[in-house]
Amino acid sequence: MSYSAIVMTRHALVLVCLAALDGRAHAGSVKGTVLFEGEAPENKTPKREADPKCGKDRPDEAVVVTKGKLRDVVVRIKNGSTGAHDAPKDPVVLDQHGCDYVPRVVGIVAGQKVVVKNSDATFHNVWGQVAGKDLVNKQQGPKAADLTIDPAAAKPGDVVELKCGIHPWMHAYVAVQDSPYFAVTDAEGKFEIKDLPVGTYTLEAWHPTLGEKSLQIVIGKGKRGDVTARFSYKP
Repeated sequence: MSYSAIVMTRHALVLVCLAALDGRAHAGSVKGTVLFEGEAPENKTPKREADPKCGKDRPDEAVVVTKGKLRDVVVRIKNGSTGAHDAPKDPVVLDQHGCDYVPRVVGIVAGQKVVVKNSDATFHNVWGQVAGKDLVNKQQGPKAADLTIDPAAAKPGDVVELKCGIHPWMHAYVAVQDSPYFAVTDAEGKFEIKDLPVGTYTLEAWHPTLGEKSLQIVIGKGKRGDVTARFSYKP
């Protein structure tokens, strides 16, 4: 390789590195909290003791509020806003533990697989639906092999609902997005979405029982790239 070609190659590498650094510098984030104002609704207490291996009766977790903070809310950039994204190769994992799906609410990128485990000493029947149509309906015994669900029929904006045909109180929700720009609130109602390009977006919050809310955010450059947001639900 000639000296001039080496110099040009080095210049090209420098430009590529600078471009990569510039992209990272312009990446922003949004973080915040989802609140529940007022008295939280009372969750039902299913008869778990009908199956002795499910433990004692305890309330459902349809709406979990701790000190005014709401758990299990999917917060996401509105689908169709950030272009095409490949699905992660690693699946999202749910466990059947204590005759509940854990976690109860998760998110995936369209095309990403879901793996269901059974840590209980009893049989379950994994029953997954999208818009009322069955994706899977299979029994899974104690210590059985993990069950992999390929929700190829689910498109961005859909929710895959997982139930158990044996224990009717068991529910989980898999929200499908077209990008990795989403999060699910923790026990303190907190969320954070990182690496957002500069732009104006609609930020959505979705809860399986309480529904959807939205607001607009602007991700700027530099210090204006990190913004905070807050959603509030009421009875």
